[in-house]
Amino acid sequence: MQKAGARRNRLWHLAALVGGLGSAIGAASQLSIIAAIAGPLPLPLVVGSIVASGVAAAVIAAVIVERLVAQRLRAIARFVEGADAGDYLLRIPVTGDDELAEAGDALNQLLARVTSLRVSLIDQGRELAQTREQLHLEETLAAKTRELEARLAERQLVFDLLRVSVSETELDAVLRALVVRIGQGLQLREAVIFLRVGEDAPRYVVRAVHGFAEPERVLGRELDADAGVVGEVARSGAHVIVEDVARASAPLGLWDDGERTGSFGAFPLRLRGSLLGILGVTRASRDPLGEVERRLLTALADQAALAIRHAQVVDELRALSTTDELTRLANRRALGRRLDREIERAERFGHPLAVVAIDIDFFKILNDTAGHPTGDAALRVVAASLVAGVRRIDTVARMGGEEFLVLLPETALDEARVVAEKLRERIESETVPGGATQPGGRLTISLGVAALLPGETAEALLARADEALYAAKRHGRNRVELHAGLPLSMPVPPRS
Repeated sequence: MQKAGARRNRLWHLAALVGGLGSAIGAASQLSIIAAIAGPLPLPLVVGSIVASGVAAAVIAAVIVERLVAQRLRAIARFVEGADAGDYLLRIPVTGDDELAEAGDALNQLLARVTSLRVSLIDQGRELAQTREQLHLEETLAAKTRELEARLAERQLVFDLLRVSVSETELDAVLRALVVRIGQGLQLREAVIFLRVGEDAPRYVVRAVHGFAEPERVLGRELDADAGVVGEVARSGAHVIVEDVARASAPLGLWDDGERTGSFGAFPLRLRGSLLGILGVTRASRDPLGEVERRLLTALADQAALAIRHAQVVDELRALSTTDELTRLANRRALGRRLDREIERAERFGHPLAVVAIDIDFFKILNDTAGHPTGDAALRVVAASLVAGVRRIDTVARMGGEEFLVLLPETALDEARVVAEKLRERIESETVPGGATQPGGRLTISLGVAALLPGETAEALLARADEALYAAKRHGRNRVELHAGLPLSMPVPPRS
């Protein structure tokens, strides 16, 4: 207000000065004209007239300026001060059509634009705040979504391992499925399952791998249970993580031969306190194993141990159902399945197939004289000797009691006779428990050989081998007889 008063005083002074000067000049002009006409005037009269005219003109000019200009200028000043204080809703009263009115109207229009801009800025600020809040919510939602997806992926992986444990029954298939699912699910560079072998001096054998360029070079490798990281896991039963393989001081087993970069982890596969094996994993340097992977791999190792043990139990039950408990040879059921497969294969490819039926001579005498425990020991020795005397592709089965049968794929009748003779000689020279109680002081066997005929069934083939065996019994025992599909030289009654 002081500034406005000062501006007003200066305006009045200026108006009075201009008006007074103008009036004084006008009065002087009039007096000079009168003096020219009427002659010289008295000096006091001249001065008084000029001063009176100037004062009157100054007062009139000041009043006019105050009314017509100053008040309107003060309104503009108040308007500008209010706008400067942030009151953009003020408007200048526009009166007249002079320059001040135009200036006021222009200022009103400018203020209207400023007000609109201010409203727009406020709206944009609100929109920006809402956008920021929305972006924050979207980022939070995205983070939660990623976390949820990670949890779902973990649950899916655990579910996959659980499904493996109930859907796969063969141990090798279970192990392969485990390493593939774990390796792919956690984006591992490599994954290996070591299974424990032996009890007194346990070793750990690689049974399944994932991520290796040459898996055949890794499968079957053994690791010492007392050495390096594997030994530490085996001894402590706790997992081990090496964040930087390049700085590892302890041996890492098979990884010592490969790329020594990234991170490594070894997790025990334990079930009810029993260590079944070890899960070994590696991950690239750009994405090392962290706390999340440690926690998840620990849980997966427990689930993998359950799947492995389930497969082992199934294998054991399957072995019991197809393996003779005393001799550990294939039993009659297993022999029947293999014989059916070999007959189908022989007919498809035109390969020969032969069987050798075997019976221990005078075995009842051995049991009665030396006792059944000795008889069981003799059966185990005979079984082991028969297995040692044939090829890996051949099958030796115990058919019951003291009867055995050897399945010889891709073997013709004459070749089978040679094999049978070697087996006879092998058993005759073997030191068998209770053998001294036998006639002749040694244990012997009789053998009957038959080769598959075109279109022949498994039952017919075994029956002919059985007939040849009984011919060997009738012809004096400790000998080999053939059944070539023709009547035998000596009639043999069917077996009861």
